[in-house]
Amino acid sequence: MKLSQPVFAASVTALLIATSSAHADEVEESGKEEPAKAEPAKEEPGKMEAVKGEPPQPAIPVHRIQYDATLGVRVNPLGLELQSNLAYRHRLYASDSRALRDNYFGVALSPTLNPSVFRIGGHIEFRPLTMLNLQAGVHHVGYIGSFDNLQSYPVASADFSDTARDEGDKKGKSYPTHGFEAFGRAIALAKVGPIVIRDDLLFTFSKLELMPGDTVYYNPRFDVLAPNEGWFLHNDSDVVYMSDFGLLAGARASVTHAFYDDKIMGTSASEDNVPMFRLGPILAYTIFDTPGAAFNKPTFIASAQWWLQHRFRTGEDVHQGIPYAIVAFRFEGDLFRGD
Repeated sequence: MKLSQPVFAASVTALLIATSSAHADEVEESGKEEPAKAEPAKEEPGKMEAVKGEPPQPAIPVHRIQYDATLGVRVNPLGLELQSNLAYRHRLYASDSRALRDNYFGVALSPTLNPSVFRIGGHIEFRPLTMLNLQAGVHHVGYIGSFDNLQSYPVASADFSDTARDEGDKKGKSYPTHGFEAFGRAIALAKVGPIVIRDDLLFTFSKLELMPGDTVYYNPRFDVLAPNEGWFLHNDSDVVYMSDFGLLAGARASVTHAFYDDKIMGTSASEDNVPMFRLGPILAYTIFDTPGAAFNKPTFIASAQWWLQHRFRTGEDVHQGIPYAIVAFRFEGDLFRGD
């Protein structure tokens, strides 16, 4: 078992005390005069703090240019996507508190690419403290007409199941188009001992060039029938155990909801579209973490969530026993750091 530095230091100290006591007993029993004890060396505050306290945290510079990239594969529904960010971040204030120290205002480019959709755009970030990150951004979105996308419908009660979209694609109902998405996002964190709680709330507004008369479209990234010129939300809530060797293990609950106007609802079937809910375990393993490195935090992520509420994935079209599953690889790094 690998001992942490404070435990190792305590073990060595206990061993030295035991040895000294035994030696003193031997001297006393032999009748020899015990030599004068040397005065203990004065403690150096800095050194004791390094042993007893946590390791010193690396300073966060005023200016940073950072990047991150995530490549993921998904089933139910099927998907493959590369997400990336290139950001300039300006530290707002200096702090040694873990709850406050990672603060900044940032501007980022955040392109996304998958076999049927590409997004080019960016966002601004405001992180007033480590535990809260606020974002807002805009992307130009393009659908290239592949993998059953894009398909749109006149009303929200339309059948957008996997089977229906496969049949629609065979009939030539998939088409290329473009438009834009605007979003607002809030990420909140909390930590109690080794337990980390994270909530990621995303609101998205979209406006695409749809076929005449259509008001909704299937969004493959969120598996939702989204209103055109309207909003939908997605929320991930995680509760995980964070080990001291890079492993996180816990559970994730995900909710998706679309906001439909009454005029686009269609029949009562549209009421079954949302909300959608899934729940299951999540694992992540970070190989190493070297703050400030150009290549850092290579992390493998795996998640399997079972659909508890979905119009078509709880038995209507896809068996409920088939989970929404993701395997992903993520890494990040610092390209520039300066004060």
